[in-house]
Amino acid sequence: MPARHGFKPLELSGLSQAPTLPRVVRAARPEDPALSLITDLHHGPCVVASHLDGLPQTLHLMMRAGVRMVFVSGADGKLVGMATAEDIQGERPVLRASSHHVPHRELTLADVMTPVHLWETVDLHRVRHASLGDVAATLQEHGLRYLIVTQRKGSEVTLRGLFSASRLEMAMRTAIEPDRHSRSFAELEQALAH
Repeated sequence: MPARHGFKPLELSGLSQAPTLPRVVRAARPEDPALSLITDLHHGPCVVASHLDGLPQTLHLMMRAGVRMVFVSGADGKLVGMATAEDIQGERPVLRASSHHVPHRELTLADVMTPVHLWETVDLHRVRHASLGDVAATLQEHGLRYLIVTQRKGSEVTLRGLFSASRLEMAMRTAIEPDRHSRSFAELEQALAH
């Protein structure tokens, strides 16, 4: 193939043994810009499962993709929620199966996911001016393991990215413990509303 526009093909070589997979662990400080550790969904795919998918099937998908959270789509393909490995393996499925008198094996993501209307999100505009310490404080204060980042474009709100507490903990070498007082008050307030 002739070189086009001054470009030339790179030389390729074979492998005598399988390469190891990279393990990226980036060191970071609380003062670093928040965008340095965002999972930007404009630059990489996100894992999406159907609301009708079974829990074991979804766990398998998560393990293969190397993630601990999936977004959940409805029958029309639109985003309807998210589910974490904790949601799938924790007490939520047990309680749901018991309260609805359904065998655990028949539960779907729709039964254990956090629906979109319950998400606590932050706009990308705020993240652009924030530090990793600000993100960690937000996760801690609200008892979140994931902070969803959205972006407003006109009247439309787009899912833009997310922060994972686990990823921040590894990078900053510190634990992000939930603030039990604010979480308990929020839970009390929610309980009183019902």
